[in-house]
Amino acid sequence: MSLDGTKIVVIDDTPSIRTFLRVSLEYEGAEFLEAASAREGLEICARENPDLVILDLGLPDVDGLDILPKIKETQPGKKPPVLVLTVRKGRETIKEAYDKGADSYLTKPFVIDDLLEIIEEKVGHAA
Repeated sequence: MSLDGTKIVVIDDTPSIRTFLRVSLEYEGAEFLEAASAREGLEICARENPDLVILDLGLPDVDGLDILPKIKETQPGKKPPVLVLTVRKGRETIKEAYDKGADSYLTKPFVIDDLLEIIEEKVGHAA
């Protein structure tokens, strides 16, 4: 798999998750941008026009479900795919995430190969 030229924004307040994702995604060639809060994540999305956003729901300032529709509105004419990556496993939460614009939903703990498969599917880059 090659993510060369793919800009990915990760919005997650856990430093170890961001570090793991940075190492894994940069290894695959992605340009990696990160935010520890919803506010910072929305600012980066508006400024950087990412190809994909990985969003945690448990953020310190705003629930990730509440910013999901806003992420989709940060780029005129382009709605970046949003992959929700969270510990929340409840059916209602998963349904709400999809209703608010999530393109994929993966629960923590996760296997990096599963995440990469979803990213490849959403951004269309293949090895």
